Amino acid sequence: MRTRQPRPILRLAAALVVAIVSFVAAVNAFADFALTDWLYVKALALPGDLGEDGLVELVPDREVFASSSQRLADLRVVASDGSEVPYQLEVSAGQSQRTTLNVKVLDKGDVPGEYTTFVADLGREGILHNQIDIRIGSSNFQRMAVVESSADRETWLTVSERQIYDFTVKERGLTTQDTRIGYPVSTARYLRVRILDDGEGLLNVAGAAVSHFEESPARETDWPLSMISAERDTDRRATLVEMALGSSGIPTNRMELEVPDVNFYREVDLQSSANRQDWLTVSSRAAIYAYDTPKFVGGSLVITYPESVMRYFRLVIFDEDNLPITVHGANASGIQRRLLFSARPGLQYQLYYGNAGARSPSYDIERVLQFLATEGLSQMALGPQQDNPGFVAVVPPPPPTLPLTERLPWLLPASVAAATLVVGLLLYGVLRQARKLLPPPPE
Repeated sequence: MRTRQPRPILRLAAALVVAIVSFVAAVNAFADFALTDWLYVKALALPGDLGEDGLVELVPDREVFASSSQRLADLRVVASDGSEVPYQLEVSAGQSQRTTLNVKVLDKGDVPGEYTTFVADLGREGILHNQIDIRIGSSNFQRMAVVESSADRETWLTVSERQIYDFTVKERGLTTQDTRIGYPVSTARYLRVRILDDGEGLLNVAGAAVSHFEESPARETDWPLSMISAERDTDRRATLVEMALGSSGIPTNRMELEVPDVNFYREVDLQSSANRQDWLTVSSRAAIYAYDTPKFVGGSLVITYPESVMRYFRLVIFDEDNLPITVHGANASGIQRRLLFSARPGLQYQLYYGNAGARSPSYDIERVLQFLATEGLSQMALGPQQDNPGFVAVVPPPPPTLPLTERLPWLLPASVAAATLVVGLLLYGVLRQARKLLPPPPE
C-alpha cells in the first residue's frame, strides 16, 4: 500500500506557520538597549487568560507619553531573563469602504399635512445594502423619516426611523446637513421612504442613492482637559479660554467643548503651546454652534486639528458684539497607540523609557504581524512609574584648559604696553646722563 505524500502547498503552509511562530516567539532582540541609559521603568502584569505563548497588547499611559522621547522611539520591553523582547508599535487607523448602487426612484408623491414618500428600486434582490441618502432641495428643516423594505412591494417591514435635518446660515456660508439613514444590512429589492410633515410643509425630494457601507473606526483615547483661565479681549471682541492636558507628549487631534448656552454661533481659533508663551494656531475659524428652536434642535461643539503633542491649548472665541458664551470644560482625544509583542507565561516583563538619544527599533515582528490576528488581544497592565535603578547619569567631561592668553585676552597687549613704557623710561634716563657728561656744543 502506497503512502500518500503531502501536497507541496501543504508543506509550504506548514513551513510558513513554523517560521511565523519562531519569529514571534523569539526573545532575543538587538536594538540599542543598555540598562544604564534609560531613566524610567514600569512593571507589566501578564493578563490572567494567557495560557501559552501568544500575542498581547500594551497601551501606553500618560506617564509614558510624558517621559518618553518623541514618537515613543525609546520604548524597550525586557523580560525577566534579561532578554529584549521585539515589539511592533501600532498607530490605530480606521478603514471604511462604500459601494454605491444604482437605483430608480418610483412612486414619488406627497400626502399634504402628513408626509412625502418615494420608493427606491435596486433592480433585483440579493444585493447587500444598509444606507440610503435622500437628496433634498429644501433647507433649514428637521423631520422624522421612516424607511421600509420589501421584496415584492406588497409586504413592507420598517427597518429604520430617525431624524434628518438641514441647518443653513447663508450669511455665514454655513451648511450642515444629515439626510443619510442607516439600517441593518438587507438584500430586499425595494426601499420605501416616508418623510413626515409635522405641520411644517412638504420637502422637495430630488432623488436618492443607496449604498453598502462597511467601517472599522480608529480606536481613540480620551484625555480630559483642565480649565486654566477665561478672559475677555476687548480689542479683538473675543474671549480667550486657556486649557491644559496633564502633561506634554500626549497626541491629540480632536476637542469637544462643554457649553451650556444655546442659540449661538461662534467662529473660533484653536492654538497650542508648550509653555503658555509661544502659541501656534492649529485650527483657524472653525465654527461651533448650538440651537434649540421650534424649527431646529442640534449643534456642533467639536474642533478637529492636525495631531499635536503640546500640553496647553487656547481657544479664541470671536464673540463680535454678542455676550460671551461659557465653556465649562473640554475633552481632547487622540488616535490610540499600542505595542504588540509575544509574551511567555512564567516570565516577568518590564517597559523601559526615558532616553532622548534612543533610535526607533526595527524588529522582524513588523513583517510577521500581517499573517496573525491582532484584534481582541489580551492587554498587559502597566504598573507605577519608577526610576530605573540601573541608570547611570553621564557626567560630561570638563572643558579643556585654555592657554593663559585665551583665558586672559587682555594680558598680552597689556604686557607689551608695560614693556614699552619701561624701555622708554630707561632710554630717557640714559639720555639725561649723556647730556651731563658730554661738553656743551660750540656757540
